[in-house]
Amino acid sequence: MKHALKLLALVPLACASSATAAPSPPPKAAPAAPSPAPSPTAPPAPSPSPTPAPSPACRPSGVALFEIDHRVDPGAKLATSSTRVFGTGAWIHEETDGDGKALAPTSGCLAKNDVAQLETTLKGAAWKVITARVHCMAMSATFTVYQVNGKPVFTKRLCSGESLDEKSKAKLDAAVALVEGAAKP
Repeated sequence: MKHALKLLALVPLACASSATAAPSPPPKAAPAAPSPAPSPTAPPAPSPSPTPAPSPACRPSGVALFEIDHRVDPGAKLATSSTRVFGTGAWIHEETDGDGKALAPTSGCLAKNDVAQLETTLKGAAWKVITARVHCMAMSATFTVYQVNGKPVFTKRLCSGESLDEKSKAKLDAAVALVEGAAKP
C-alpha cells in the first residue's frame, strides 16, 4: 500500500511535467530546387492567339436563311439546340443543357458556294404538310422545328402523322445534311 501511495503521488507530477514541455520544432523542409533558366536557343512559349473577328461579309444579320431548332415540351428537363444560317454565310449554334443552362455558343462561316447551294436547295419547295389517316400513338417530349427565311415550314415530331410532300422532304433533307455537315458545333 505504501508503494501505491508513492506511485499515486508521482502520477500528477509526471502529468504536469509532460503538459508543460515545449513542443519540438517541425523538421526543416529541404530547400526547393532553383528553376532552370530559359535556354537562349529555345523558342519562346507560344502565347494564345486571339480569335479573329469574323469578316464584315460573314456576320449574322437579318433573318436566318435556314434554322434547325431541336426543342422540348414545356417542363421536360432535356437539352435543346438551335442552328441558324444567315444569308451572309454566318452560322450560330446554341445549346442548353437539361436544366435550361445555356452552354457556350459556337459560330463560323459557310463557304459562299455552300450558301448558294443552300439557297438553291430551299427554293421551290411547296412545304405542303400531309396528315396521315392512321399514325402511331407513341409520344416524345422532343421535336424539331425547321424554319426558312424566319418562317416555320415543318415541325417533325415522333408519331405526329404529319410529313412533307416528297419534293419538300427531299429539299429539307438536303438542306439539313448541308448545314449539319458544314456548321459543326
